[in-house]
Amino acid sequence: MASNEPATEVMSRAGRGTTADSEAGNTKPRAWQSVLDQLGGGGWYWLASVTPDGRPHVMPLFAVWSESVLFVASNMTTRKSRNLAAKGACVVTADKGDLHLIVEGNARRIEEEPTLRRAAAAFDATYGWPLAVAGTELDAPYGAPTSGGPPYAVWEITPTIAFGLPADGESFAPTRWRFAT
Repeated sequence: MASNEPATEVMSRAGRGTTADSEAGNTKPRAWQSVLDQLGGGGWYWLASVTPDGRPHVMPLFAVWSESVLFVASNMTTRKSRNLAAKGACVVTADKGDLHLIVEGNARRIEEEPTLRRAAAAFDATYGWPLAVAGTELDAPYGAPTSGGPPYAVWEITPTIAFGLPADGESFAPTRWRFAT
């Protein structure tokens, strides 16, 4: 297993009415590489963070996978950025067609130019979003309504654990991936 390759586990389907009709749905885990292939396609993600008083906060956003992390970009005035600055624990979820994906992790703000350039290149390759490094943030000619508008702080989310659930209940067994921390 490569250093950034997570350990893969089949999650139990024990319990009345929870088993699948196929061997794949009961015993075959989803390969992490197939998840990476789907993460490369972009789409909408939902970021769950925690407010300073402990309430959950969820917002849709764009996310991109690069090497072994997810990047998200958001103006520092937004609730999600303020939450991540106060406490980096977060969850990113996505519906990837045949896969419901949940990634738990820790976010940290990125301010180093090489990593900001890597994030900008990943957003451009995935969404065609032209971002440019501007000091310790990224700038763009436009942004999504939930982003708070440019300039953007960039958050690098390092996964700790992820879950993949088959949307059809049959194509693969519910899968857990544990990442080295």
